[in-house]
Amino acid sequence: MFFQNPPAFAPAFALGIAGGVCLLLWGSYMVRRGVERAYASRLGALVSGATGSRARAFFSGVLSAALLQSATAAILLTSSMVAAGLLPLAAALAVILGADVGSAIAVRVLYLDLSFLPPLLFCAGLGLSRLSGTWRQRQLGRILFGLGLILLAIQMLRHSVAASAPPDELLAALGALPWIALLVAALCTWAAHSSVAVVLIIAALADAGLVDARLFVFLVVGANIGAGLIALSLVGRRHRDSYAAVLANFLMRAALGAAALAAADFLGGNLHLLGDAPGARLINAHLAFNLALALLFVPFGAQLARAARRLSAPRGPAEPLRDIAPGAGLDPALIDKPKQALSCARREAFRLADNTEALYGGALGMFEAGDRADIDRFVARDSEINARNKAIQRYLAEVRRHAGDAEVEAALDQILRFAATMENIGDLVAHNMARLARKRLERGARFSGAGEEELRALHAEVLKVIQLDITDFAAGGQASGKAARRQIKAALELGRESIARHRRRLSERKTSSIDSSSIHQDMVRDLMHVVRYIENRAVS
Repeated sequence: MFFQNPPAFAPAFALGIAGGVCLLLWGSYMVRRGVERAYASRLGALVSGATGSRARAFFSGVLSAALLQSATAAILLTSSMVAAGLLPLAAALAVILGADVGSAIAVRVLYLDLSFLPPLLFCAGLGLSRLSGTWRQRQLGRILFGLGLILLAIQMLRHSVAASAPPDELLAALGALPWIALLVAALCTWAAHSSVAVVLIIAALADAGLVDARLFVFLVVGANIGAGLIALSLVGRRHRDSYAAVLANFLMRAALGAAALAAADFLGGNLHLLGDAPGARLINAHLAFNLALALLFVPFGAQLARAARRLSAPRGPAEPLRDIAPGAGLDPALIDKPKQALSCARREAFRLADNTEALYGGALGMFEAGDRADIDRFVARDSEINARNKAIQRYLAEVRRHAGDAEVEAALDQILRFAATMENIGDLVAHNMARLARKRLERGARFSGAGEEELRALHAEVLKVIQLDITDFAAGGQASGKAARRQIKAALELGRESIARHRRRLSERKTSSIDSSSIHQDMVRDLMHVVRYIENRAVS
């Protein structure tokens, strides 16, 4: 029996596959990090703005997964927005199904013979990374270099399979025990955290004539179930709706997978309809599986959201809310009285906003700190902001169960979005700006007089944007938006002018500007991100 005398893998095959997978994953990581760094706010706006219709939500998922080269990354982004109250669960499910299709489309494109592209991508990527003067173009160079690594990895995988096939005993065993093949595909996908890598490896095996038609079905189902397991294992159960989103994704994949396995003989006998080459058939079958998921489940987003909430409900007695956060003015006795509960949550959101305004208002003081301990003590205040936002989220999650009309739901979502924006601003100060302050301290760098003046002016303009946003929230969103739009436009324009003036000082080789160049530009970028957080919420 196979399990009594397991064959040893051919070293060349195992090493070639392992090297190709590592290169593929590293290239995907470079692409994903480049996109996240350079286009995070736009990507976030794309996903969070997907509330208008199911079709818009679906296509935003397709695009985000294609850009990130990872359905998992897009799903985690979506679940974080659900947890922050920026995206309803029903819309999130459509985004996730779109992300699955986007990832499958990316696999189909990568399977094409693009062997001529890696050298061009490497040259372009390295050139942009080393020679470009703008931070965003350097990130674009990183993305292009990562794409080159991905294509090179695919060539390496194909060569490894063609040059040194896996042991015949292993292939015979998998063919005789397709359920084991399904389990292996699912576990490999979960372990690699990439369905792209596993599907491309299986396609290479198919092109080498090592996978029969019936086994195709089991391997495709296994890879897709494994893809559902990735996000399920990464998203915690602390926020009910975000966990419900990834749980629903896994269950939908499992349900369609079970149906495909029941019809495995029929599907295997008709795979020739999906293409001429065996590898192309498998890639197209993977794409067809995800398109079928979308066609079957996107129209029923609201019903799926309700079912997912029930399935993800915590077992046993609910956690008492009286200790939801020290000093929180959230009255558990009002949970079944939504309008009164919303008043409590609104007051707590004001306290959170006061904390954020104070934290942001003193952010420039970090750049005058004499040691790291001063910076650490300053950013420790962010923990209260996070605690208040978490308290609001948990409280309103309970209130939502008693919300009886659309007006209450809209008010609830407005509070969640506002609180999440304020927390995001606090996190940006506590993480991004604090990191820059520590870097300045370690280097002993100083801003030029003109540079410091520009940063203070921009910081003050952004503070006005925050204050106008808080005022608008206090008015229930009924305050005039013209002043806010003018202030946002003025702050963004001032940021762009600061970058332009800084580059002119660099061209004049002013020492103080050169020493603090990256810190200055990153600081301006972070201040502009604060404005975009508010702008994106306003338009979503």
